[in-house]
Amino acid sequence: MEAINATQGTVSRGEWGFTDSIHDFNAVVAWRDAAIADGWEHRPTYGTHESEDRACKLTRDGFVVNVLTRTHDKAKRRYEAQVSAWGPDGLAIRVPDIYDWHAMQNAVMRCNYCGACPVETSRVAFAGRACGTCGPQERAKLSRDWAK
Repeated sequence: MEAINATQGTVSRGEWGFTDSIHDFNAVVAWRDAAIADGWEHRPTYGTHESEDRACKLTRDGFVVNVLTRTHDKAKRRYEAQVSAWGPDGLAIRVPDIYDWHAMQNAVMRCNYCGACPVETSRVAFAGRACGTCGPQERAKLSRDWAK
């Protein structure tokens, strides 16, 4: 089961990345490993605090991806498996279920709300990516002081 957060572009397995499915966990590990094999620069997200196998940051040509692949022994769910990505413009992009560099590049022209592609996109809130139709509608839903 996949949950998409339109403002962050995050693909989460299970409930906000938490799952009991080893299949979901392995899919995110495979995504990360394929991106690294394809030439993405990589490093641990939290320096020496947590290993790169559990939390890593990938960068390539201005794109940034955060990957969480954690196992938990005493939590509500056994695994945390999540990929979040942003384009060179700092806006969220939809992450393909299976790593695909070409799809990542095309995602900067995809509306994260309605899925229209290829379209010009603009910012909504912190890092949301919206087309000309969805942008005004989504901005109208925001509280006037959302950034405070």
